[in-house]
Amino acid sequence: MTETYERLAEFHDLFMAEPWERLRPYVRAAFAHLGSDAVVAEIGAGTGVGTRTIAGETRARIVALEPALVMRAVLTARVADDAALAERVTVVAGAAPGDLGLLPERLDGFVCAHVLGHLGRTDRRALFAWAGERLAGDGFGLVTTQRAETGPAEMVQTRRLGDHEYRVRHLAAAGGREPASLYEVRDGDRLVRSYRFASDWRVVTAQDVAADLPAALVLEPAGDGAALVRRAAA
Repeated sequence: MTETYERLAEFHDLFMAEPWERLRPYVRAAFAHLGSDAVVAEIGAGTGVGTRTIAGETRARIVALEPALVMRAVLTARVADDAALAERVTVVAGAAPGDLGLLPERLDGFVCAHVLGHLGRTDRRALFAWAGERLAGDGFGLVTTQRAETGPAEMVQTRRLGDHEYRVRHLAAAGGREPASLYEVRDGDRLVRSYRFASDWRVVTAQDVAADLPAALVLEPAGDGAALVRRAAA
């Protein structure tokens, strides 16, 4: 996964604003009440589009964990260029679940957005076991989920920057093929360059997440593609 994101990092931000705007109301619901002494961990922070969104909806400090060097470089630059973020965001190099020990021992919240599909069941369970040990009693986690696959699907997105159109086609797994993304840069009808990235992404439903949680945590669906994790009632 890390190697793939090193290569597609230049395209990543072009298509992440809309997904995070859809998540914004759930970020607000989970973390708006937190004060400046609270801590929220962002697992798989990428280039910081989500970090910026989270910071806009809570006063809490944010610890952002990201394994891919190029993605983390953009994240660090984004934080450094914003005085408000620079005061509140700590960037940590590492991946889940192996490097979760680098994060604070007590959390008031955590975010795991657009990441769980890269983790197998064993790693997801290790991640949530860690969260169950560290999440404050009144804290929340925010996770993204997908619907169960009903058949092959393809999604196309475009974005124009100057003379160039950037186009991505997300190709679903079908006929024994692995899922992949095809990125193209076009100047009118001329193809400037293209890249194909294989993906280890797998669909993780809300039911999958619920089954992965330790007994200390429960899942509350919050909306299409989003769910909250909290402590189970005593």
